[in-house]
Amino acid sequence: MTNIIMAVDDVPENLDILEAILEDTYKVVTADGGATALRMLDEGPEPDLILLDLSMPEMDGFELLEKIREIPAYNKIPVIFVTGSNDVYSEEKGLDLGAVDYIKKPYEPKIIRVKIRNHIELKTYRDNLSEAVAIRTAQLEERTKELYAAHTAIIMGMALLSESRDKVTGSHIVRIKGLTHILAGKVCEWYPEFVSPELVEIITTYSSLHDVGKVSVPDAVLMKKGRLTDKEFNQMKAHTSGGGDLLRQISELLPHDQSHISIAIEIAEGHHERFDGTGYPNRLSGEDIPISARIVALADVYDALRSTRPYKNGFTHEEAIDIIINGDGRTDPKHFDPIVLRAFKEVHEEMRELFDNNPDPYLELQKEDE
Repeated sequence: MTNIIMAVDDVPENLDILEAILEDTYKVVTADGGATALRMLDEGPEPDLILLDLSMPEMDGFELLEKIREIPAYNKIPVIFVTGSNDVYSEEKGLDLGAVDYIKKPYEPKIIRVKIRNHIELKTYRDNLSEAVAIRTAQLEERTKELYAAHTAIIMGMALLSESRDKVTGSHIVRIKGLTHILAGKVCEWYPEFVSPELVEIITTYSSLHDVGKVSVPDAVLMKKGRLTDKEFNQMKAHTSGGGDLLRQISELLPHDQSHISIAIEIAEGHHERFDGTGYPNRLSGEDIPISARIVALADVYDALRSTRPYKNGFTHEEAIDIIINGDGRTDPKHFDPIVLRAFKEVHEEMRELFDNNPDPYLELQKEDE
């Protein structure tokens, strides 16, 4: 494909000379001033290089060069300015404004051809490099999306495996992630320096692994319908530290810095800790409990209160709110981070909607049978 050179000069003879020098190698288009040049650029086709005379009436070369560099569609076109002056200031100003080179009058055909050829080759290289970088970037972005999807699927699979033994379904996992996202998002809105948008997404992603330690709890304990003995309750509580230990073992197998999986460990170990220090497994209190665990703890309690299980009926949204905010003897507002509890009061209607839109499948089947 023949490269296009635009020559801009108010003197017709100068344009004729340039055209004669270049026409055997390039397609030359000419403009008799700045306004004409801008119109031709708008109409296309886009030139591969512009030869620009500095001394022109109405709009001189400096002004035209500034306008070209201000327009994103044109600012990558190499501009070589043409001058009959030996004024060093003019040369410096033209280069400062973005010209890539300069040619002096009277014209030396060989110098003109060499300079134009060099800058056309450089532009072609840069264009090809930019295109290659854009393609590679798009490929990497697509690969990143695929890896993230695989990562999320593995997390969901682990969560379903750990939860399925006590009749917990994928809907529960979806709800926990959604409820966590709502709560964390509100805390982020208030305290972005404390819970960043990135941290909201990380906490949400790993919230589904909160009960991953249940894989180590005996079936007799996990699926018992009646009240647990003290020994059985201690076995159940061990799912928190067990989950943390499991995730630490996984993190040691991963090849790179795994700062994100530390959030999963915090959630698995800390989502049954209570703000007043009465939780388990380590009886942590206040800000000693990671914020990720404090957020998931409230989401998990809300979902547990609302959920129907073979051994209990679920509470209504209004009943769950009352229990969380006012307490019922087992659950107490002092168990929760005051900031997270305040966030709950702000977003509980969103949480109601998310819960109601993600019912457990076996409950839907029961309704159909009825």
